[in-house]
Amino acid sequence: MNGYELKQKVQSGGIVYGTMLSMIRNPRWAVPVAGFGLDYVIIDSEHTPRDRTEMADLMASMLPSGICPIVRIRIPDSHYVTMAVDAGSHGVLAPYCETVDEVMEVVAATKWRPLQGALARKAVETGDLPSEASKKYLEDKNKNNVCIVGIESVPAIENLPNILKVKGIDAIFVGPNDLSISLGIPDKYDDPRYE
Repeated sequence: MNGYELKQKVQSGGIVYGTMLSMIRNPRWAVPVAGFGLDYVIIDSEHTPRDRTEMADLMASMLPSGICPIVRIRIPDSHYVTMAVDAGSHGVLAPYCETVDEVMEVVAATKWRPLQGALARKAVETGDLPSEASKKYLEDKNKNNVCIVGIESVPAIENLPNILKVKGIDAIFVGPNDLSISLGIPDKYDDPRYE
């Protein structure tokens, strides 16, 4: 399954299954992971010492198995988005997004790369691109790119209504540990404030 197929399945009401790979380093793990029946894996680079080469090898090993590779980048920054996608990722999970500006930067880099700067921001804000030819080209080039935004703090929750207005977000990831700490109730996942 590629990123486009993953998005189509979710948009049509289907259920997708996935996991996060934090400690796996060797691409040979792709064979046993493929046997789990997963639709996607998120390869963690936020909390692991992976470099681009390791990530690219892991992503390349997942593709023949039909698993959509997504990278959890280090911070919500366009540079990290494009590095992940250029290495073969079919999308990103941008951690700890709190502001509309952060989310717009991530969406622009995920959905409109290699367009950057003011033109990328304009594409996210208004849908306007340099030309119809550029728009069609970039939509096709980035059709597999999944954009997942990490909501992991009280400020993020407070900004969520405005964050969700940003076009191009495919999913929201709730970071339970960081969110519970931000709420002042570390690891209390049964607390009504967390729920």
